[in-house]
Amino acid sequence: MQGFGISHLAGAAVSRTAATARSLVAHPRAPIAALVVVLVLSAAARVADLGAPCASPCKRSSDYTLIFDESYYVNAARVIDRIHPPRSAPYHDAPLGKDPNSEHPQLAKLVMAAGIEVFGDGPWGWRLGSLVFGLVAVAAMYALARAAGAGPWLAVAASAVMALDNLPLVHGRIATLDIYALALMLVAGALYLRRAHLLAGIALGLAAAMKLVALYLIPALFLIELFAFAVARPRRGDRLRRALAQLRPFAVSCVVAIGSFVLLVWLLDSLVPAYNPGSHAVYGGNPFRHIGHMLSYAASLKSVPHATGISSSPWQWLLDKKEISYARTAVNVMSGGKITASHALISFRGAVNPFVIFMAIPALFAAAAAAWRESDRLALVGVAWCLGTYVPFVVQADALHRVTYLYYVLIVLPGVYLVTVRLFASRQMPVAATVGWAVALVYGFVDLYPLRG
Repeated sequence: MQGFGISHLAGAAVSRTAATARSLVAHPRAPIAALVVVLVLSAAARVADLGAPCASPCKRSSDYTLIFDESYYVNAARVIDRIHPPRSAPYHDAPLGKDPNSEHPQLAKLVMAAGIEVFGDGPWGWRLGSLVFGLVAVAAMYALARAAGAGPWLAVAASAVMALDNLPLVHGRIATLDIYALALMLVAGALYLRRAHLLAGIALGLAAAMKLVALYLIPALFLIELFAFAVARPRRGDRLRRALAQLRPFAVSCVVAIGSFVLLVWLLDSLVPAYNPGSHAVYGGNPFRHIGHMLSYAASLKSVPHATGISSSPWQWLLDKKEISYARTAVNVMSGGKITASHALISFRGAVNPFVIFMAIPALFAAAAAAWRESDRLALVGVAWCLGTYVPFVVQADALHRVTYLYYVLIVLPGVYLVTVRLFASRQMPVAATVGWAVALVYGFVDLYPLRG
């Protein structure tokens, strides 16, 4: 009888706890509270040992290791701030006050330069902007999912998946341009879906002024309208009118985006002229000349057949192949004068969480079917984002033989998050499978986290 009483009390406690949990989850502000928790944990993961790797005694800016392409962007920001980079560093002999990284727009590097002005020539100065824009991207992922028709908890899940993905995490704590562009692309996409087309165009123009690749959102927006038109299945006599009505907001956003971008390039070239170290040309006053240089530089980056370096084709990205080692610090175990074991203390890798990317293709097909059969708007937006941002890379790599790298997939990933989260949230998916996927995502995050201890 005593055992029965204890089990009865335990069962009652479990029931009360479950009822309390259901009540909390049902609260209208619970998803926002959960999003805040995701942002706080994501911020902690980015801030932790932000200066790593660093050589002892780690007191001067030269003691800190610049990670991957930071060697270009940080030194460009130094030159903008009239600081001479070290003699062996890129742009050490560039004229001060100009942007020697002329193949990209200046805006993100100006943010880095402002960070150096405020926080000094060190990791916080270089990387704080990336940290902030990385968190903006996680929050904007929620906004995009909600604007696409997802419920609040599904939108939180999309942000959580992004927070658990290694590639946005790494680029959210190193001073490169991609996270700046991605954050504003997500803002632009959310505004567009909310029918704030002018604001969406301005946000996309700002994104392109961070990195030109942000304009790949334009094909994604076009596909959203094209797919929406096809799914609506208008009557034959009404098709032209419906098509024009469907494309009008798209045209407005595109015109505003391109106009804003050109205006920003003109303004940036006037404030901080771009300087080409190769030709010694200075770009100022004529935005089209600078834009032409950026486009011709991108077109000149040709792939080499059977290359053994870090380049990879867009098809390899789907298998998470050719990950890039950005920076690595290890403790080696020696025996007989030879290294017998190596334990990584710090390992920054350009790699996507495998439990995200390996689900991309089945989730994409499931979303395409749902968009067509059920007019599922979230599925439609996810498919359009995936294809619109991914196919241009395929065309460049396969038709134009342009070199590509795995980290380029960063701007494609928001579409992948949408279709994968939608797949595992569907009623047809067993709860155990969804829980298993969540556990796998956490495992992938921990396995790839750059600070190894």
